[in-house]
Amino acid sequence: MKNNAKKEPQEGGEGKHRLHNVRFYTMKPTAIVSMAYSKTSKCLALSRHVPVIQLWNLRHTPYLDQVIHLPPDSPAESLAWAGNRLFSVDLTGKLIEWDLTNLKPRHEHSPTGNALWSLDVNPAETEIAVGSEEGHINLLSIENDEITYKSLFTKQSGRVLCIKFDKTGTKLVTGTEGFVHIWNVLKGTTLHTMTLSDNNVIVWSLQVLSDNTIIAGDSAGFVTVWNAENATQIDSTRVLDKNVFALAVNETEDRLVCSGMQPPLIRLFNKTQIKREESTSERWIKFLQRDAHKHYVKSLVVIRDKIFSGGLDGILTITSSHKMRGKMSQHAPFLKGCVASLAITEKLLLLRYPRSLHLWRLGSAASQDKDKITGWGQPLGTSEELLLEQPPQKLLQLNVKGPNITQASAISPDANWICYSTSDELRIRRLQRNPLQVERLVGDLPKELQPASHIIFTKKKRLALLHPQNNHLSWFDLKEDSVIFKYSVDLSDHCKNTISHLVVSSGGDYLVAATSDKIISVWNLHEKQYKHLLNLPKHQAGTTALSMHEDHPRVVVAYANGQIVEYDLVNRKFTCETKRYLIPDTRQYCINGITLDPRNPNVFLVHTETNLYVLERNDDFEPKEEPVVESKTKKLSKGNSSSVAVNTKSLSLKTQLPRQHLVHVSRLSPNELVNVSISTNNLLATLPPPFQRKKFGAS
Repeated sequence: MKNNAKKEPQEGGEGKHRLHNVRFYTMKPTAIVSMAYSKTSKCLALSRHVPVIQLWNLRHTPYLDQVIHLPPDSPAESLAWAGNRLFSVDLTGKLIEWDLTNLKPRHEHSPTGNALWSLDVNPAETEIAVGSEEGHINLLSIENDEITYKSLFTKQSGRVLCIKFDKTGTKLVTGTEGFVHIWNVLKGTTLHTMTLSDNNVIVWSLQVLSDNTIIAGDSAGFVTVWNAENATQIDSTRVLDKNVFALAVNETEDRLVCSGMQPPLIRLFNKTQIKREESTSERWIKFLQRDAHKHYVKSLVVIRDKIFSGGLDGILTITSSHKMRGKMSQHAPFLKGCVASLAITEKLLLLRYPRSLHLWRLGSAASQDKDKITGWGQPLGTSEELLLEQPPQKLLQLNVKGPNITQASAISPDANWICYSTSDELRIRRLQRNPLQVERLVGDLPKELQPASHIIFTKKKRLALLHPQNNHLSWFDLKEDSVIFKYSVDLSDHCKNTISHLVVSSGGDYLVAATSDKIISVWNLHEKQYKHLLNLPKHQAGTTALSMHEDHPRVVVAYANGQIVEYDLVNRKFTCETKRYLIPDTRQYCINGITLDPRNPNVFLVHTETNLYVLERNDDFEPKEEPVVESKTKKLSKGNSSSVAVNTKSLSLKTQLPRQHLVHVSRLSPNELVNVSISTNNLLATLPPPFQRKKFGAS
């Protein structure tokens, strides 16, 4: 919970850096409510207790690609895919289909007017079934890119908490308090009703297999298996002490995964043939378990051989479903986009939270420790903790009005301005020091100061705002007490999808934008004159990090397959290109940021959620065996990955520094870095104590 100044070695320059280890960034976890996976787009949709839907790209290393901001106080309760179409229901009674290009509702429907708890899409992807608070089940058609009412089933008692079509789409299975119902989809009437051990037992989760087997998890901790043909119970096993919230099966339907509340273990079962005398039957036999969460698990998805799980702790956890224990990766519930901004001249750090902004002054090392740095000669990778002469100090906190969530924020390099935006409004404030006070500008503001997804202050006292509705970039001049609109740049001709990364060169000459559909566009900027310069060759993996050298017109890009490339904008060629997964850790965690050294352009600092790496350019480069570019104009040949550029160089890994949930790294001075991270213990500190299990032989 404190900021430590450390001296860290680095190749190039003087070979050493001071590192501000910021550990007072404490986020409250936002619980994961529901998950749904699209095989078509290889996208995992994930809803939380706050009104957002996160879209995780799983084509290569998983990374958070896009975030849909929902209306306030209406988080999505359940999600479902129909091909590339995403649907959600919430407790306000709305069924919404989402426009994944503009991240807005495409169609809205209120089937009953009551709270909606569950939904499912039939295998043919032509119908969607919705379960409500008062026991209503609505069937709607989703053909012809529309949502139209089709039929209303016979009302059942109690809320419909889970709902599933069978593999033929002719039957529908629902779970409620005390019962599991099988419905005729065509007639909307009940075919069978199965009772549980007690009327007060709640059915939380359902799975319907292709062999007409129904599997249900309930609040008593049991997983019960029925034959859907005659509604007979095949098996019932108590897998948890309480509340089986989530069930999932793999694609071949021979492995069952379940989890819930007490204990929050992920337990796996294998479908096994049991021979007794001359008869043979299939049973689910316990296979293994994963201790991946300390608090309850609400949702599970099995994708190939990976188990994706999430619950109260808000951490998206990925584990293996195989017997041999593989690596477990945990992705903390941080905000999309940049969460930290630096005012270098005053050593101020602005931290973005969902509904507030915190301004801190960074600590400084004692004078005797500063002197030791100049003569420090330690082996590569060594670090030493320095004593703080002045501890970090929190200066102010700005709270966001209403239930809206911040989507961007920044502080100007000279520490005179703070700007932040939600999806509904943008505010800009003048920061006064000695004494510290904040003045909000409200009068005579340009109408172009609209909500922005990216906020950039330049060294030339300019402000750039990217408006996500139309991908227009507005430029403003910052005067003593006023903001003056200068001009707007239309990026939509070359960036039609959501812009995920935006970089302006230090001199203000170049603008680089990366979109969610793998487009990276570059513009030349000169006052009101702007010209589209080029599009980088399209890569097969999504862009996860983007940066520019301070004194060189070169763009550095990191992709979801762990590859890093450097592109020269003047000579229009690749000057550096690495192999896929140069860093082994990038198979589990994507590269989230690139920090370049202004004194040595051959040094690259990259970070994932778990490590900070130092890379150095070298002359050795081995061609890859497969192409990495998807472009109609420029394609890499299978035998020679460097055909786009001559004499392309690669990078070598020099050292790594382990971190916990690292979210931001930036440069404070040529030999001083700031990294912002949070430990798992601090992240979970606000949650109730985890469930304690008695272990054999332990006191």
